Amino acid sequence: MPRRLRIRLATEADARAIGVLVRRVARQDVLPDQSAAAGRHLMAMMTARAERQRIREGQRYHVAELDGRLAGVVAMRDDRHVFRLFVGRRFRNLGIGRALLRKALADARHRAGTRTFTLYSSAHALGAYVRMGFLKAGRSVPRGPGKVTATPMVYRVPRHN
Repeated sequence: MPRRLRIRLATEADARAIGVLVRRVARQDVLPDQSAAAGRHLMAMMTARAERQRIREGQRYHVAELDGRLAGVVAMRDDRHVFRLFVGRRFRNLGIGRALLRKALADARHRAGTRTFTLYSSAHALGAYVRMGFLKAGRSVPRGPGKVTATPMVYRVPRHN
């Protein structure tokens, strides 16, 4: 039976499911490479309440549903910085992360004309972002108030697009 992927703009009603997904994936894939303090900071930033507030403030979240189940999420700040891209483990290697990222970048290009995008990658996701066309833009070092270790990355839309 063919599987049906749907990507749509998230609403505040999606915040609880988004919070569950991102916290679960972060515990599995991101926290092992972080200090305990950075892990606590990340978990505090990924609650349903925090996700709902960001959606309410206008940050753009897109969710991917596969056969009606939440499979992944991408979120963009200021139409140029990707700050969430998570796909549940059982939904990986199906192109969902790539489809979510394409949707978010196309949305930002349409809304704001953005051609250069940034993100901070965990060690776990670095290879995936490189395969999607992002380049390292610096060293992996602890950053921000939570001292989360991440690698800055950049993607520039090719001129022919």
